[in-house]
Parts: sequence; C-alpha cells; structure tokens
Amino acid sequence: MEQLMATAATTLVAWTTTEIAQGGRLAVSALIDFLRDRFRRAPEDRAVIEDVLHEPSPDAVRSLAELLDREALRDPAFAAEFRARWEQADAAVLAGANGVANSISGDVSGPVVQARDIHGGVSFGGGSAQP
Repeated sequence: MEQLMATAATTLVAWTTTEIAQGGRLAVSALIDFLRDRFRRAPEDRAVIEDVLHEPSPDAVRSLAELLDREALRDPAFAAEFRARWEQADAAVLAGANGVANSISGDVSGPVVQARDIHGGVSFGGGSAQP
C-alpha cells in the first residue's frame, strides 16, 4: 500500500475527530465530500468511508487506506485529484493550527530543530558536553 494513502486515511480521521480540523473545516469537508461523491455508486466502498468517519477504529482506517490505494492504482486521474485535494486540506489544517508547519523530508543529515517559538538560544556542537 502506498504510504500516502495510509497516512491520508489516518490523518483524515484525526482531522474529523479533533479540534485541529476547525482551521481547515471547509477543506476537510470538501475532501470528504469528494470521496463520498466518488464512491456514491459503490455502496460497499461508500460504507467504508462512512464507517471510518463514525467509528475510527484501526481496522476502519486500514480499510479506508486500502480503498484509497486501490482506487488510486485503478484510476490515475483520481490519484492526481486526491493528491491535490489532500495537499489543499493539509495546508488549510496546518494554517488553522496556529499557522505553523514544520516538515523535514528527503535526505537529511545532521542536527535539526523544529519549533514554533524559541525563547533563548539554540546551538549545536562547538563545545564540550556538560554533565
């Protein structure tokens, strides 16, 4: 299963069940409506979506991730549209959550700090370790 689909299923459930969704409510709702519309003629698939939104168990999340992955493999246009809507919803939620989005990706090596507010200094190396 593609990692994005597993992450999307888990995060979508979290967004709809926590306060973080408040900032991106419209974008998250639009993504859910997109999925409901996409699977409106497939009752079993539509049930997977409704089940995970009403009872976000690990099994329900896994079922949604598998559905999204299967559909993305079957239809590249769906995959592209889902990715675009996912990015839009993700950005809206992050913006609503105090406007801070820390992200590290790719080949990263060396020290990293991700923070919103730092009061005081941050340093790496250059001195001896203090006990």
